[in-house]
Amino acid sequence: MATDAEPDDEGGTTRRTMLQGFVVTSLTPGDQTALAAAMLICLLAAEGENVAAMVPVETGIEDPCEPGSRGSLVRWAAGHLDDPRVVTPFALEAARSTIHAADAEGTLLHAAAFERAREALCDGRSRFVVCDAVGVLDLITPKLTTLDLAERWGLSPVVVEPVSRWSVGHVRLLQSALLSRDMCVAGVILTGNELLPDVEHDFTDRIRETLAVALDCPVVVMPRVQSVHDRGDLLTAARECGLHRIVARLAR
Repeated sequence: MATDAEPDDEGGTTRRTMLQGFVVTSLTPGDQTALAAAMLICLLAAEGENVAAMVPVETGIEDPCEPGSRGSLVRWAAGHLDDPRVVTPFALEAARSTIHAADAEGTLLHAAAFERAREALCDGRSRFVVCDAVGVLDLITPKLTTLDLAERWGLSPVVVEPVSRWSVGHVRLLQSALLSRDMCVAGVILTGNELLPDVEHDFTDRIRETLAVALDCPVVVMPRVQSVHDRGDLLTAARECGLHRIVARLAR
């Protein structure tokens, strides 16, 4: 654990406990980002960690409890009965960018709500996993992004990226944004490989090897998951693809 100073109501400072953990993110998060977060949570739990899971903002949903939402998946993976409205502090119905979705509903997004949710979720827990559902560089407020939250909370970024000709460029773009804040990519999870014909698997391997050298971090390929609602299947997939190599970086 680490501590960080923040102003208190009387102009002094208080110390808040910061859990080590990960933010699972992407340029354009989707179902695979949430699946990767669920796999990571199940692996941490299997290693004896008490995991706090959070999706700060999710758009295109009416309720954070609804089936199929990112928040409901990571909450279930963590195995806790946390209040869904704490797991997902802001659930916005409009399927738009975060700021536009909030404007459409007249919802005021503010950093204090994320801090209160983090404090409530992390109390008594040993690891913290944030699943990004809006995009690491997408504006949550005019002055706040998921990257800002990750930096503030001391989380290690895990980048989820579909296999394509643009994979290396996308991940290196995120790496540049992280390095500007003295942050590093903890690992990369490549997705979509199971949809490619066998002849394209060499292409995936080349992308994986290139990123591993360029970023000096583990790069794994997400396997097919039999059932996203079976913790055993999620754990098997996490171990099969070598996700433990990314988890091990927390001990560095």
